[in-house]
Amino acid sequence: MSRRLNGIIVLLICALFASCGRINEKTDVEPETFAGVDRETPEEMWESEPETESLTAVDETSVTKDGEAGIYYYGFENLETQEERRLYQEVLSSLQRRDVETELSTLSVELIDPIFQCVMADHPEIFYVDGYTSTTYKLGNSLRKITFSGDYTLEEEEIIERTGLLEVAAKGFLEGIPKGADAYETVKYLYEYLIEHTDYEREVADSQNICSVLLNGRSVCQGYAKTLQWLCQKAEIPALLVTGRANGGGHAWIVVYLDGEWYHVDPTWGDASYLGGEGAYPETAYPAVNYDYFCVTTKQIERTHELEAKQNIPTCTAVEDQYYRREGLYLESADSEQLERIFDEAVRGGKTTVSFQCADDNVFDQVYQLLIEEQKVFDYLPEADKKAVYVDSRKQRTFSFWLNCK
Repeated sequence: MSRRLNGIIVLLICALFASCGRINEKTDVEPETFAGVDRETPEEMWESEPETESLTAVDETSVTKDGEAGIYYYGFENLETQEERRLYQEVLSSLQRRDVETELSTLSVELIDPIFQCVMADHPEIFYVDGYTSTTYKLGNSLRKITFSGDYTLEEEEIIERTGLLEVAAKGFLEGIPKGADAYETVKYLYEYLIEHTDYEREVADSQNICSVLLNGRSVCQGYAKTLQWLCQKAEIPALLVTGRANGGGHAWIVVYLDGEWYHVDPTWGDASYLGGEGAYPETAYPAVNYDYFCVTTKQIERTHELEAKQNIPTCTAVEDQYYRREGLYLESADSEQLERIFDEAVRGGKTTVSFQCADDNVFDQVYQLLIEEQKVFDYLPEADKKAVYVDSRKQRTFSFWLNCK
């Protein structure tokens, strides 16, 4: 009986609608959603305008480095000036308190938008903000003060209620972390649990924040990314939101800090359940988690993702905690003994898929020749398998085979 190999090629597309702000020269206009408005107040209004109480800076222990009090926030720690750091703290405190208006310590209008973006990239728990308004007050031609107002999407009672529900949901995620797990094992568990309990859907409520995943179990890329970021932070693992483009559309993912090094992690592209389409995979071997984008370098992520140019994010070069290397699934040659071990361990472990990565294009081609063109994959698959269902990615140099395909 002839055996037919079925290859599945998957394209991933994810839309992103990020929080944003914009500074415009306007006079007495209403604030717009997703926009920061620079509203100039004329001299006669300035003279009758009450002074806003000065904001006390947030205690810096809330934004200090790993190993000290609090959580390490990459965006804050990499601000270059004291003015930027103070402004970050003022914006963060204003959003956390849901202030109607906060007077800022700066008179540099151009700093407000990048600092706002920095705060939002560091703090996924601020799920109730999707923009801001800044207002400038002038006396004649002299700029005298700037105020900041968050654009809040929910009423205070709803924010408080959801915050409580989110904490309960997060506790459910975190309780399952294996005892004694190191940082890599913790993030891997959270990555898998999130993917297995979330469905990718474009038209869902709160898709740009953590509520979509933790309260509804449905989201898009930004919801996936912010949720994994927040869970990592609650597990005391620094994480930062990253935005960019992939397959021609906007996209979001995160970088995480493991064992002294930063790695890219894309939980949306890790969710294989929606990729193949209905009927694409055998029901007994439906895929769940893809690891091609789990703990990878900047060089590797850039093979498929384009990072937004203005972001201040770390360059990731470490490979020790890259999934395939860490799990012993990294091939530096088309080694038949290593392939046999990888398949046998997957079968003995009761897995539905077996995945591995090749060190370079040459090894990838050799493995493809051996397993696919020469059909040697049947030497490694369970005897009951009558066909080989697989995904191969030349860009990531990976193969995934589904087991127990009748």
